[in-house]
Amino acid sequence: MAAVAYFSGAKKFETAFSHVFILFLAVNLFDVIVLDIGVFCHSKKLRIAGTEDMDKEYKNYLFHIKGGIKGIVLGSVISLLSASIVYIVSII
Repeated sequence: MAAVAYFSGAKKFETAFSHVFILFLAVNLFDVIVLDIGVFCHSKKLRIAGTEDMDKEYKNYLFHIKGGIKGIVLGSVISLLSASIVYIVSII
């Protein structure tokens, strides 16, 4: 991710952090809203064999939203590390 930010023109810490964080945020929101809630919760074709009777558990939106929040926290940590790498490379 640091290489993506660096070669996209982010040479400052703040720019690299925001670049990587926005990328993570966009992918995470797409995953939670479109894939998890939009497709996975409502498609019976994607159910694991033997769990067809667990309809209530499959439609638990809060589970997917909590996973999305964990993804945002993970994305901020990775953004911080990536921005640190970009900053170190830019001062060398």
